[in-house]
Amino acid sequence: MANKLSNQDRKELDKFTKFLVFKAAQIIVQSRLGEKVSTQCKPQTTGTDWFNLAVPDLSDVLDETKKAFNGELSLPVCVEISLHTVDGDKMVLECWYVGIIPEQRDSSIRIMPTVYNRMGILLKSLVSVTRVTPAYKLSRRQGSDSYVICYRMYVDEPQLHNLGDGVKHVRVGQICTPIGTLQLSLAYRTKMTISPTQTGRDNTIILKSDHFNTNLSPRHTRYNKM
Repeated sequence: MANKLSNQDRKELDKFTKFLVFKAAQIIVQSRLGEKVSTQCKPQTTGTDWFNLAVPDLSDVLDETKKAFNGELSLPVCVEISLHTVDGDKMVLECWYVGIIPEQRDSSIRIMPTVYNRMGILLKSLVSVTRVTPAYKLSRRQGSDSYVICYRMYVDEPQLHNLGDGVKHVRVGQICTPIGTLQLSLAYRTKMTISPTQTGRDNTIILKSDHFNTNLSPRHTRYNKM
């Protein structure tokens, strides 16, 4: 007979899932700032160091995450990354999403420490994955005279049709819990083309990883919300 999840365990699972999503959003957005990130290890952690990760919270990302949830944790939740050119054209590059499969659950798994520790491992994997997709290289070359990388968050099924043809899918990781299996996944664009939105412009913009000369672009970060 399956063990019933106690109220206390459910509260802990909801709390851990909430901070998993919050930290995942921070990791994804900060990886698209256009700068290398270096953090010092802490010999002693504090109550704010969730999952033993030294990832500081950006206030605007935190606000957008809270706004997307509107006071209540809901899944699936998506972080969409897009490129905006100085000419007003837009191209969605990636869609990261956290969802849950209720049918795949294991009531014998302990929330603390098992699920909590696995969430920490998943977030550490996310740090690596965010830096091996094409959008990472593009984000390192953004500038105010060429293009900027933007993000938006929403609670709904991922809008993968915005990624064009030849979409690649990556499962960053999954965690089995007593209420279902949490999944963190990514879908990203492979065809880097933009169809101009302004009339009278006939040329399609093709973006390559070396399209913009970094010597001609400012090195400071410019990162906007949609």
